[in-house]
Formats: sequence, C-alpha cells, structure tokens
Amino acid sequence: MTHDRRTLDSSLGVASELANLVAGELEGHSSAVILGVEMLEDARPGDLTFIGDAKYAKRWSESEATVALANHDLDLGDWDRAVKAVIRVKDADHAMIAVLERLDETSSSTPPADGVVSPSAIVAEDAIVGRDTSIGPGAVVGPGCVIGDGVAIGPNVTLDEGVTIGDAAVLHAQVVVRRNCRIGTRSILHAGVVVGSDGFGYRPAPDGSGVRKIPHLGNVVIGADVEIGANSCIDRGKFGATTIGDGTKIDNLCQIGHNVRLGRSVVISGLSGIAGTTTVGDGTLIGGGCGLADHLKIGHRCQIAARSGVMNDIPDGETWGGYPAKEIRQAMKEQAVIRRLPEWSKRLKDMMG
Repeated sequence: MTHDRRTLDSSLGVASELANLVAGELEGHSSAVILGVEMLEDARPGDLTFIGDAKYAKRWSESEATVALANHDLDLGDWDRAVKAVIRVKDADHAMIAVLERLDETSSSTPPADGVVSPSAIVAEDAIVGRDTSIGPGAVVGPGCVIGDGVAIGPNVTLDEGVTIGDAAVLHAQVVVRRNCRIGTRSILHAGVVVGSDGFGYRPAPDGSGVRKIPHLGNVVIGADVEIGANSCIDRGKFGATTIGDGTKIDNLCQIGHNVRLGRSVVISGLSGIAGTTTVGDGTLIGGGCGLADHLKIGHRCQIAARSGVMNDIPDGETWGGYPAKEIRQAMKEQAVIRRLPEWSKRLKDMMG
C-alpha cells in the first residue's frame, strides 16, 4: 500500500523548532529532522507522531517514528535518545492541533481566499463580492447575494438568490446554499453540504388521493465558526429560520430538520438526525448515529450516547443513552438485565422440567 507523506514547512523542520512551536520540553536528539506526520503504528523514520495515553506510550520504543509529542506524565520506557526525540507537553492532543493548523496553512485541499474569480464562474450582476474573495470554476453566485471579505468558494458551489456569506467563510466543492440563507463568519462547509433544502413536511390529501407537500418559506441561519461535514443537509424553516449557533460542529452525513434550533458549541457526530422543531442547548454532545424525534427540548451541556433514539425532553446536564433513550444509569441497568435473560430463561426451563 502506498504511503502518502505530508511534508512540513521549514519552521517545523527539526525537533527543537517544533518544541518552540508547542512550548514543549525537548528530550533526546534536538536536531532530528521531521519530514512528515503519521500515526504511531504507521510511522516511518522522519515522521512526527503523537502519544496521548499509556497504551501508545508502550509502543514508542519500537516505533519507527523519529519525533513524538507526548504528555508529561507518560512513561515511554527505554528509547534511543541519540536518534529520536520526544517533546513533552501538557496535552498531546492540543499540541497536535497546533501542528496540524500550521500544516493546513499551505494545504491545497482548502480553496484559497486569494481574490481570484474563475472565468467559468457565473456571478450575478447585482451580487456583492468582498475583497480577497475567491470563486472557483463552475461556481454560481445568484442575484442579490452578499459575500464578505476573504471568503473561499470552491468549484461548482451554488449560491441561490439572496444568500449571505460572512467574512473568511470556506465553502468546499459542490456546496449548495439555497435562497435567502445566511452563513456566518469563518464558518466551514465541506463538500456536498446542502443548506436550505425544503423541510420534510407532508399531509394526507383531503380526498385521499395521496399526500400534499407543505411549502417551506423560511430560511437557515448559521452562526460564526460553525463547521459542517461533507454531505450533511440542513432544511429551511417552514416559516422562520432553522438556526445553528456559533461554534457548533456537525459531522458528515447528518440531517438537521426544519426549524431545529441548535445552540452554541453543540457537537453532533456522523449519521445523526434531528427532526423538525427540536431545540438543542449550548454545549450538548450528540454521539454518532443518534435519532432525535420532533418537537423535543434538549437541555444545555447534555450528552447523548451513540446510536440512541431520543423520544423525550432531556434536562440540562444529563447523559442519556439507549433505544428508546433514557438517563444513562437506568439505561445501563436495563442492558445488564437484558444480557442475563438467556441465562434466566435456561434456568427457568430447567426448573420447569
């Protein structure tokens, strides 16, 4: 299998320079050259890796990686300090973020905000485009759109009429933002995201001939510093707005229904869906593959375990799980009982002869 190496820029070229970047304490070979970044088990000579817990610490001495960022409290055992280096930090995960942010500054995967508008882009005459905003090949900017400064719009993005994009936002390839929707400052929409699609609303036809579609005349308002993963969809409100609070992060392949209101810094993992008009409070964490029913009120700072089916309101600060979801301690007790049912069934049959 081919192994793709990400080359670091010159400021991260040796271990001592990297230690300065993350304010870490250097052990071992200070001039060790860093050529790439890789997971511990896949690293080769010249690679930088990250060690954040005791399980991976045990593997450091056998790893081919040249430099590691590691937590201060980890015992890394015996390792060759003549050819390898360790940079001790308070939290390797946060130090890793600093390194990856430096790498991402020159990443070709992010559309550049360089002020270049592709000749194949279509921009409406009355659209307002800010300074240093780039528009990629095949992109369409509809009538009445207002795009801020330093925005990066990737290939084949479609902005319908009346869309507003805040400063320094990034829209990757194939993003679609429907009419009158608003994207906040510094927000990131990954490839294939659709914002402002019609909500899923139907009613039986009075004559019994089928179902009637309910028009959705509202919009979507996305706050600042929001990130939405690839192929996720956010439906417009029936009337009023579907709202996504500042700092909220939504993973790939998620569905946010019409008139949902997500608070600030909500985190939603992949394959989760939230039905219409449900409200989610600030700082709530939703695990992968969850389903939330409509018209619910989820409190602030809640946690919902992966694969949960939420059918009731959740008070502030509580952790729920299961299907149907309930307070996590009750859910775990029920699961413990269910696991013992085969044993009890067998014992009951034996007792009955």
